[in-house]
Parts: sequence; structure tokens; C-alpha cells
Amino acid sequence: MENGNIWRLYGHPSAATQALSLALNAPVSQEIDSEISAAIFAINASSGVDQRTVDLWHEFDDLLMPRILVITGFNEGLQDFDDAVVLAKRLLDDVATPVLVLHDDDGSPCALIDLDTLDIFNYRTNETTKAESEHLDLVSEFRDEYLSQKEAAGEDGFASGIFFPAIPILLNDPEFNLGVDIVKKYLDTLPSLS
Repeated sequence: MENGNIWRLYGHPSAATQALSLALNAPVSQEIDSEISAAIFAINASSGVDQRTVDLWHEFDDLLMPRILVITGFNEGLQDFDDAVVLAKRLLDDVATPVLVLHDDDGSPCALIDLDTLDIFNYRTNETTKAESEHLDLVSEFRDEYLSQKEAAGEDGFASGIFFPAIPILLNDPEFNLGVDIVKKYLDTLPSLS
């Protein structure tokens, strides 16, 4: 809870819900609560989405509840962040990807590229740099789609419960927690309830 706002975390335990609960200060729940400011949904890219999570997501539709999707487990198996987003679009809603994962030479996730600003934040070095031409080529289609979704939803789309960001999160890495700051940034944009 920040600024008087309360949020809850929903998802299958395979999505590291207990660790996410601590990192995001959001109690895990399996019940709809119309009094919260936002619902955070967690899915594991390697495990997919369980039916209860799908049902809970759609139960919030009538409330126009701000919802954010966090995706874990994209570094564990064959499915990556992009695969999980495709699945979420099919089962949940037309989620938007404001950031994409960048990998080190060894293939491990290390940075996020902001599709709005084209800034790259490297979580290993704590450095922000501008995207280079090779990155621009890789993300151009994703960026176009994201900017179109953002424009269609309007500036208050997230707070209005019609724009659903999907954020990759990597917790408990020995060096950093990738993506937690992005989720908190979205939650901080919500109007204060206090």
C-alpha cells in the first residue's frame, strides 16, 4: 500500500506469488475485492495460465479495475516473455508491453528496453543508455503496437482499467530484481485513496 492505495496479487503459486507479494507489498488473494485500487496478476511463462487466474481476471472486467500483469519464469524454460504475452492476449485481454527483456551474451536477462523512450536500463550495472540501431530494429514492431495501444487507451488508460501493462519480473536473482521498479511506477500513477 502506498498513498493510501491497496492492491492485491492474484495468480498460481508457480508464478512466485509469495516472493512477488513481498516485493510489491501486495497480499496474495483468491477473491475479488472491489475496494482495492489495482489488481496485480502473476503468471509463469513456463507454466502457463491456470483457469482460476483467467476467471479472476475476467471477474474484474465489470469493475473496470486497473490490472497489471507480471510475468515470471521467462528465464526458466522454453517459453519466454514474448510467448507468455501471446498467451495472455488470448486468455486474458489485449495486454500491452511497455518494456521488453534484453539478454546478456550468455543469454541471461539483464536489462529492459522502454518502448516509449527507447531507454535501456541494465539491472546488472544500474546504467541507463539510449537504444542503438540494432535494438531499434529488434523492437520496432513491438513499439508500434505498444504506442498504438497506449494512444487508443488514452493517458489515463491504466487508471481507468482499460490498458493492461504486461511486465517481465525476475526475482531473487543474486544481483538484482528485474522489473519490480516498472510495476511500482505504474501503481504509483494511480490516484490516491487517502
